[in-house]
Amino acid sequence: MGRRQQPETVGVLDRINNLPDSILSHILSFLPNKEAVRTSILSTRWKYLFASSISILDFEHCLKNLYEEDVNNFMNFVDTLLFNPRERVHLESFWVNDYFVDDEDDYLPLYGWISTALSRGLKNIGINFINEKVPVLPTLLFTSHSLVTLTLFLHIKDDMKVPTNACLPNLKNLCLTNLAFEDGYSILKLISSCHVLEDLTIYDCCFHSISELNIHNLLLRRLILCFEHVCVRDYDYVMAIDAPSLVHFEYTGMVGKGYTLSNMKSLVKAEISISHFHEVHSQRSATQLLQGICNVQSLHLAIEAFNETFFRTRLDPKLVFHTLVELEFHSYYCHRKGVRLVEFLHNADGEEGLRSLPIPSCLLFHVKEIKISGVDGSKYAFEMISYFLNYAMVLEKLILKMINLLGKDELCILKQLLRLPRNSKKCEVVVH
Repeated sequence: MGRRQQPETVGVLDRINNLPDSILSHILSFLPNKEAVRTSILSTRWKYLFASSISILDFEHCLKNLYEEDVNNFMNFVDTLLFNPRERVHLESFWVNDYFVDDEDDYLPLYGWISTALSRGLKNIGINFINEKVPVLPTLLFTSHSLVTLTLFLHIKDDMKVPTNACLPNLKNLCLTNLAFEDGYSILKLISSCHVLEDLTIYDCCFHSISELNIHNLLLRRLILCFEHVCVRDYDYVMAIDAPSLVHFEYTGMVGKGYTLSNMKSLVKAEISISHFHEVHSQRSATQLLQGICNVQSLHLAIEAFNETFFRTRLDPKLVFHTLVELEFHSYYCHRKGVRLVEFLHNADGEEGLRSLPIPSCLLFHVKEIKISGVDGSKYAFEMISYFLNYAMVLEKLILKMINLLGKDELCILKQLLRLPRNSKKCEVVVH
């Protein structure tokens, strides 16, 4: 004989079944999609109840470790979820990829899902396509009035086409990775169609046949530009940025042909990582890049390529990092990096050592924290550290990251570092 359910269990099930659909759907929304779908076998009432509880659909998670027959079942599930006449699913987030796609015809259902989700008020979408030949993306992707976040990661070799009627009035976050634009019009059209854009990220995108990349947005607060893997021949243009509300700015890659950075008075933090330099325009372009961020409060500067001229860029003396309170500096393959750094901070041109250079006002009165990586115990390292401790009058913390030191040498150098005189009584020296 089968085991009879206990009265208290039956009572609990009755109370659950007596709850309205809206509350049951809310409860199911806390479950992973896979577990929520399993409730469809409980009864006829529960068959489609899970659909209204799903707000996020992530292909990366759902397709992980699935066999081919499971992929077919998954596609049938998505069809049921989005095209079920009894339940009109309203997804908030849809993260889609083409890992299961074999040819161009397979994109038809995928594009159908994207368009359906967008037509029902989708807020966030991420598209990651690894195939090089992909049909033109649905127009609705660029004309949605509900989208808040749009992430595109494409491996296609063809140029990215943005429709002329592009309009994303509520988009706040835009991330573009590995895209190719034949001219400046498409990217300009895309950015200008986002009237309330606050966060823009561009990773390794190529812009062919353009003389200027123009990023103009009044509300933009965070801008990340990474051109680390872009060929030098694809980076022969001037970058113009006009973003009066920008607070956070990151730039990674080579020093390009030129920069026009205007209206960046709200900038608080900047992270600049230079991997290589344009042979012809390096000094002039570096001046333009640094001049545009010179009112920043927190600066992370990493120079991965050897180029002495970068540290001797001639900036306007009235605008030389007077508001800087935090500095993190990394330099590789650069002889006497301490001298070069101070030259950079004060716009000085000297070869006689740190003591002969004028003291930068930002170092005297504003910098509260300094991080130095790659401290090797050389006399140049001690010269730089001693300089900072002597003249940084309001310094609160100096963080040193040591390299290539073992045993007794490390202990000896550590003792010497901690004995160095400090102008600021509040200064704490932290050694890693």
